Amino acid sequence: MEQQLIAQARRGDIEAFEAILGPSITAAHKYACAFLHDPSLAEDAVQEACVRAWRKLGNLRVGSSFQPWFLGIVARQCRDQMRGRWWRMIRMPITETLRSDLPEDAALRRAVLREALGELTERERQVLTLRLYLDLPWSDVASVAGLTEAGARTRYYRALERLRFTRGSQEVLT
Repeated sequence: MEQQLIAQARRGDIEAFEAILGPSITAAHKYACAFLHDPSLAEDAVQEACVRAWRKLGNLRVGSSFQPWFLGIVARQCRDQMRGRWWRMIRMPITETLRSDLPEDAALRRAVLREALGELTERERQVLTLRLYLDLPWSDVASVAGLTEAGARTRYYRALERLRFTRGSQEVLT
C-alpha cells in the first residue's frame, strides 16, 4: 500500500503524499524536539523537512520505506538549523517539570542528563533518540543513521554504557 502511495505521490498526487507523510509527523516532531530541545523550533524543522521531502521524493529508492527516509531529512534539517546564526543566540529554556518534583530537582536532573548526552557523539545521540524516544525498530534506526543493524545496535549499547559511567548521570538514568 505504501509503495502505491509513493508511486502516486511521485506523479504529483498531493493527497497520496499527505497519506504517507501523515503517520510520520508525530515521530518526526519528537525526533526534532530531541535534537533542538524546543517544540516550536522542532515544528519549524519538521515543516521544512516536509517541503524537502516533497521536492526530493524522487530520491527515495523504490521499495524503501518512507518513514526512515523522512526522518533522515528531519535530522539533516535540524543539523542545518543548529548551524545557523540564530541557533547561537541565547534562548529561554522551556521548563517541563513533574508535579511531584521540586523545580530545582527536575532542573538539576535535566542539566546532568543534558551534560552527559553532550559528551556522546552526534551519531550516538541519534541512535539513542531513534531507539529510546521514538521506539523505532532496529531496521529503521539503522536506515536513518546510515548504519547496518549490527552497527546501530553496537553504537546504541556503547552509548548507553558511556552514559552509565558518566559522572553524575547515574542518578538520572536509574
